[in-house]
Amino acid sequence: MSQNPFKQISTMVVLATLMLVGCATPVGDWVKDNAQPLQVDQDKYACLKDAQQPFSYLSGSPGWGPGWGPGWGPGWGAASGYAGVQTNQELYRACMKARGYSWQPGLAPN
Repeated sequence: MSQNPFKQISTMVVLATLMLVGCATPVGDWVKDNAQPLQVDQDKYACLKDAQQPFSYLSGSPGWGPGWGPGWGPGWGAASGYAGVQTNQELYRACMKARGYSWQPGLAPN
């Protein structure tokens, strides 16, 4: 069974992008005076949850239409895409700052 080459290339591009993003993640942690570890974790979770934003991507022709010319009828579409959620880092940072935390580079995350 042969896979679609476009799908294979798309998958490789997405994986490569995720690997690069992982390498670009700054090392450090959020700190707040007198904050207990449980409270820090709860605040991080709440901010992370609030910073999630849906996204989607669609490429190609979905094949809609009454059948004008080659490739324009039902079943002729070649659309592909994906959807998911991503973290809005600016919103996450703003949330953590609003809760009284400051970013300390170089700290090992808890």
